[in-house]
Amino acid sequence: MRGSGRDERRAVIETTGKSVEKALAKALKALDAKVENVEIEILDAGQKGVLSIFGAKDARIRVTKNNDPKGIEEIADEVAGYIMECLDIGYRLFAESDDDATYINIETAGVDGLLIGRKGDTLNSLQHLVGRIVSRKMGGYQRMTLDVGGYLKNRQEILRQKAIKAAERARRSNREVQMEPMKASERRIVHVALTDEEGITTYTTGNGDMRKVCIAPAGRGRERRGGGRYRNRD
Repeated sequence: MRGSGRDERRAVIETTGKSVEKALAKALKALDAKVENVEIEILDAGQKGVLSIFGAKDARIRVTKNNDPKGIEEIADEVAGYIMECLDIGYRLFAESDDDATYINIETAGVDGLLIGRKGDTLNSLQHLVGRIVSRKMGGYQRMTLDVGGYLKNRQEILRQKAIKAAERARRSNREVQMEPMKASERRIVHVALTDEEGITTYTTGNGDMRKVCIAPAGRGRERRGGGRYRNRD
């Protein structure tokens, strides 16, 4: 086993093993690195030999560790760049970090609507795709929100305002108020917005894409279950 350095941010080591996997495990231990933070070059795949004994030859690999691995913003930018290149769209990407969550906003030259889609459906798919790739490359789940042209931020604020006004109507009339059907992520925004509203409870009703949030005076709202029973949950 021998090590060398190409520059200040990278460490290189060559290892051998009965297989490429065993050689890699040896290199990762020596470099104290995870597989997602290294580059692997197979110098010799080795061979088992007759009866796995005679003529056997160890595998030999070169492993390069990047001591300054890419962050969420950089990986998201790479993925977004590939998608935008395929669509022939110019864009700019901005990122904000808050605790363990990252908000990424993409701005385009007049084609935000194409990436947002009807009721945010296209953006929802982009969020899922980019989020999965980022988490895979980072070696674990990452809390990341992908937005286009501030659409999600604006939508969230509109939902919060609607929720507060609906709560006021429910309080004045002492009757429940139903909001329009929403996807699960939007229903959560409403529930959270009214968590601290005194004298107000929220629950959901309906099925599938038609599920909606009901806002009612505390003690009166319960979500219906089979057999006439109710429960508070989304």
